[in-house]
Amino acid sequence: MEGQMENIMKNIKNIRLLTTVFALLLTAYSLQLISPAHASSYIAEPTGIAVGARALSLGRAYVGIAENGEAVFANPAGIALITGPKVSAMYSSVMGDVGYSVLSGAYPINDKAALGLGFASARLSGIPITDSTGNVLGTGGWGNHVLTLSYGTFLSAFNPNFNKDILLGANLKYVSVGGEGTTVSTVGGTALNADLGVLFPVNNQIMLGGVFQNILVGSKLNTSGGSTDDTLAPVLKLGSRFNLIGESDKAFFSHATRKLYLSVDGDINLSSKKPSALYAGLEFWPVESLALRAGADNGDLTAGIGIRYSGVEFNYAYHPYSEISENTTHYFSFGYLGEDKKREYNVLIESPADKSIVYSDNVAVTGRIEGFTSSDAAKNLTVKVNDINAVVSPDGKFQVNVPVNQYGKKLLVVKAYDTEGNAGAKDLRIVRLTSFADVPEGYWAKMPIENNATVGLVQGYPDGNFKPERPLTRAELATLLVRAKGIDVKDDRARQVFKDVKSDFWAAKYIEIAQREGLVKGYPDKSFRPNNKISKAEGIAVLVRFDKLPLAEANAKPYWDVPAYHWAARYIEAAKSAGMLNFVSDNRFNPKQAMLRSQTVEVLGKTSLAGAKIKDLYEWEKGFAPSTIQERPTLKASLY
Repeated sequence: MEGQMENIMKNIKNIRLLTTVFALLLTAYSLQLISPAHASSYIAEPTGIAVGARALSLGRAYVGIAENGEAVFANPAGIALITGPKVSAMYSSVMGDVGYSVLSGAYPINDKAALGLGFASARLSGIPITDSTGNVLGTGGWGNHVLTLSYGTFLSAFNPNFNKDILLGANLKYVSVGGEGTTVSTVGGTALNADLGVLFPVNNQIMLGGVFQNILVGSKLNTSGGSTDDTLAPVLKLGSRFNLIGESDKAFFSHATRKLYLSVDGDINLSSKKPSALYAGLEFWPVESLALRAGADNGDLTAGIGIRYSGVEFNYAYHPYSEISENTTHYFSFGYLGEDKKREYNVLIESPADKSIVYSDNVAVTGRIEGFTSSDAAKNLTVKVNDINAVVSPDGKFQVNVPVNQYGKKLLVVKAYDTEGNAGAKDLRIVRLTSFADVPEGYWAKMPIENNATVGLVQGYPDGNFKPERPLTRAELATLLVRAKGIDVKDDRARQVFKDVKSDFWAAKYIEIAQREGLVKGYPDKSFRPNNKISKAEGIAVLVRFDKLPLAEANAKPYWDVPAYHWAARYIEAAKSAGMLNFVSDNRFNPKQAMLRSQTVEVLGKTSLAGAKIKDLYEWEKGFAPSTIQERPTLKASLY
């Protein structure tokens, strides 16, 4: 409820802003018209000739549509909507006498702004020039020409708090009026002026537009003889577009492929020299590439068609004038629409951070789409993380819980896209570590245990504990060595290689492989004694041999309780030199003491083979893919 009220208040503020702008401009014109200094005469608005075939077939009702290159003249605010280069050109002979040509184009400079350029010309030639007695002195010509530089932008580009995509636009135009011939050329002149346009989406179905033409007060027509009292007539053009039929949520009536638009415009001539005018048009798209049009241009009925194919647009307009058949004119225009450049959304992840370490089997991913505001809500933004739909708020914020059912590396791919084809993506790399209930934060071997367990070298007990202080058995050591070696363990029945290791023993397969690979040895009586505890001296000797560390003569005690002549002194010295025994304190090794599971994992993780697996786990630049992460091996072994 609060969110709805907030949006309503923002809409009210936006409407007030537009109302204020229009009121100020109307006031300026009112002051101009009652001022003694205001122009004594007005000349017609020259951009009135700059109407493309599409707009003509709609009865000139185009202010609320303002699409593609034609928007340069109709309503410069509309060019902000383009996402790729647009060009439109037209030539016709109006009523068989006036050469009529229009060329316009626009190009986006970023996601929410564009520049446009337009040129329009209407020229009548072969005008007889006579003197006061009626004698023909020759022929001349007369024409109106206008060159415009346009800019259009989203208001939200300046203030993201606007929850409607209000569009603003402006034209700076150079006007040339005059002719050629014996005396005609002395009558013309040039002028500079400007237009201000706006488009306001009321909702998904209604667009309102407005253009104030010639807003520069006091700009007069200049001739070779100096300034005149003639000025460009100020005109207020108001327009609207109604989406009657179209996509769901974008029109009053839904249809998957067909579209029907109604446009209604009106002119208010502020100079009071011309009556106001009313325009209306209907545009029906039975298919995506064909448009059928009809309109009324201040009483004159119009019609036309439009064809779009492979980025090119062809428009035809039929326009009679004053019900005189001889004045009927056919207009043809061509336009380049190209492929719209899709907006690339910038996906910002707030949590978790890239390269994060996680322990949970699901991760809450939150973030926002930069630049997406509630005014974009009509585009139906969709955000997915690894194909799981996120909850998206109107301002582009999103949240979703993503399952992480695999240990190790995990790539989260955040994809954002809307119904207009705009899209963006962001990759998020995380590593999920295995955790154990009895290995708390701060435990000295927490990281070695979690790292080795994550890469599949060790595992815990069914109750979720690791029991790090439990002595290591010979069977467990054989299992660790086979896993560290990366040997593939087939799921078949083990061969009995020791008399006290039955084929159904949990570690029988590992012991068989370890014996075959020379990683462990049995006793002279053909036994292995798998459940016997391993002393520290025995465990270190096995791991040093496994890692193939070089052995040196022990000329001094490695530790005060390990004399140089001890059978394992050289192995202990090699392990110490390799940095494997940092857990030993007070210079006491206790060689006969049972080797604990935590101590074994610490040493194992520093061997070259196991260490490489752990190093790869934290190699952030490779190994991340949504569908190729291997689950931690599920082993039959139970390290009881």
